[in-house]
Amino acid sequence: MQQLMLQKGSLSSLLDKYSSTETNNALLQALCYGLCRHYEQLVFIANNFLSKPLRKKDRDIYCLILIGIYQLFFMRAPDYAVINESVACCKQLKKLWAKKLVNAVLRSTQREMESLKSALNAKPELKYSHPAWLVTLLQKNWPDNYLTILQNNNQQAPMTLRVNKKQTTPEQYQRLLEKIQLFSSSGNLTDTALILNKPVAVDVLPGFSEGLVSVQDEASQLAVALLAPKNNESILDACAAPGGKTCAILEQTPNASVFAVDNDAIRLNRVAENLQRIQAEASLIHKDIVEQASIWQQEQMSFDRILLDVPCSATGVIRRHPDIKLLRQPEDINRLINLQQSILQAVWPLLKKGGVLLYSTCSVLKAENSDQLRQFFLEADDVREIQINASWGYLCEYGRQLLPMPESHDGFYYALLQKC
Repeated sequence: MQQLMLQKGSLSSLLDKYSSTETNNALLQALCYGLCRHYEQLVFIANNFLSKPLRKKDRDIYCLILIGIYQLFFMRAPDYAVINESVACCKQLKKLWAKKLVNAVLRSTQREMESLKSALNAKPELKYSHPAWLVTLLQKNWPDNYLTILQNNNQQAPMTLRVNKKQTTPEQYQRLLEKIQLFSSSGNLTDTALILNKPVAVDVLPGFSEGLVSVQDEASQLAVALLAPKNNESILDACAAPGGKTCAILEQTPNASVFAVDNDAIRLNRVAENLQRIQAEASLIHKDIVEQASIWQQEQMSFDRILLDVPCSATGVIRRHPDIKLLRQPEDINRLINLQQSILQAVWPLLKKGGVLLYSTCSVLKAENSDQLRQFFLEADDVREIQINASWGYLCEYGRQLLPMPESHDGFYYALLQKC
């Protein structure tokens, strides 16, 4: 666990490197995700009992302390076992000097747990364990909803399936699930979504390897319904990896000509794997979309529809990826805003007259969403918005915004544009 905490990269990508038994994997995942989800709280508590910061070379001990505090607060293991095991880890780390320190911090945490809980409730960034800058930004964007967003970000997201209606129906697949004692409810946003009552490994799902279903949040599934692709159309999925939306397009319109572009070769391989699983084909292009758009523009290539799910802060999917709260920094937002606008400007010339572009993010920040569209409309004279007439989410200046909901969908933003 300490090795994992000290490496760079997203939590999901790092966890793939540390697999042993199913039991150990479940515990490792619970500790890692839990620590990221409650990181601000754990740091506050640890620093409350440390007279001075630990040296950089002793970050492993600091991680060990945070893990111990997390277990005391949020896991069912007996306190004495948590403390004893944490102290014993100092020997494994070859830092016997730290045994006394780890023991003292954890026992102090155990004794003062009730007063610590009161202290954590004093500030939103501690109560909901989000960095202060993000709390401030969410409050500015959603003054009436930000506390709910913070709270929902700390809930475990459900496992949602996208049923491949080319092969089966949601009702038929529900019956397959029930045969193995798995139960689900229909989604509220699309007719392809089934929300499982508990998460399972994908190899447990009936027909998963044959492409009967895929794992995809219901908010993400909305993309294809909004894009409304048709067979024999030319469709660009501009930032395609890992391929959920690419596959969903081809499940709905198997005779469409789909081009999937992504600048990450490893993630683009996942698109290929997903396409193979559902027995569909697309043109996969490993290229930066801005560069590829320039090449296509010179070749006078154009598309009937473009799905533009741009890189973003991912503030709408924090509950699935709690390490976002650790990895994302304030300066990242402006960098992403500039990138998003450059991609939108680059792909727009590729859209045929009368064609439709769906702009999408998994962000809840207006600067990445409706503000981006406002800027684009100021500069483009051949665009009109297609109103999304729906009961879901919140109507914005441009497009609609979904906020993360417990036992339901993630936070997503969508806007439909048509070339005049």
